[in-house]
Amino acid sequence: MSAVKPKQSRKGNREKLMNAALELLAEDQSGLAGISLRRITKACGLSPPAFYGHFASMEELGLALVSDVGSTLRALLKGVRDADTEAAVVTESVQAAFTYIRGNEALFILIARERAGSSALIRGAIRNEVRQIVEEMASDFHERGLFERFSLPEKRAAVAAIVSLGLSLIPDLLDVSRESPAEGDAILAQFEYQVQFILS
Repeated sequence: MSAVKPKQSRKGNREKLMNAALELLAEDQSGLAGISLRRITKACGLSPPAFYGHFASMEELGLALVSDVGSTLRALLKGVRDADTEAAVVTESVQAAFTYIRGNEALFILIARERAGSSALIRGAIRNEVRQIVEEMASDFHERGLFERFSLPEKRAAVAAIVSLGLSLIPDLLDVSRESPAEGDAILAQFEYQVQFILS
């Protein structure tokens, strides 16, 4: 038992650091460049040296957050692709993705800022996660016989366009949803219509 406790503590501290970074990102919305290692460790009651037990740099922390977003989104989207109809697949995919986005605002503030941020590594990690989402969705559609009017390359192109459009909507969606949830719902309804149109 004693050998397990340090591992649990290390994992807990890693999560504390990541959560503290997200809370600070939600407060000032300036991206990783706007927060410091010291602010993060102070916010979660750890010392600056403790940070380096988990991350070599702020950039590495950012990469971990991007990886978590990508893996969670891929799992959510995969879980709804066995819906009964093509229309249901679209509706449930949009709802699953944007429910996650709305519930994890700070993570997506990070994504929105860092897509054009100063770190080439983080920009590259975001592009890689997007590529994986596109490839998995297009391949699943193909294997399940969905949207058969499109070839596999055409499905990749369509999904890439949809994902790009969805990413571009995130800042507006988050801003609007805070002030008017109904307006946020209208943005999602319009996006779903656009997705159905792309795949028609």
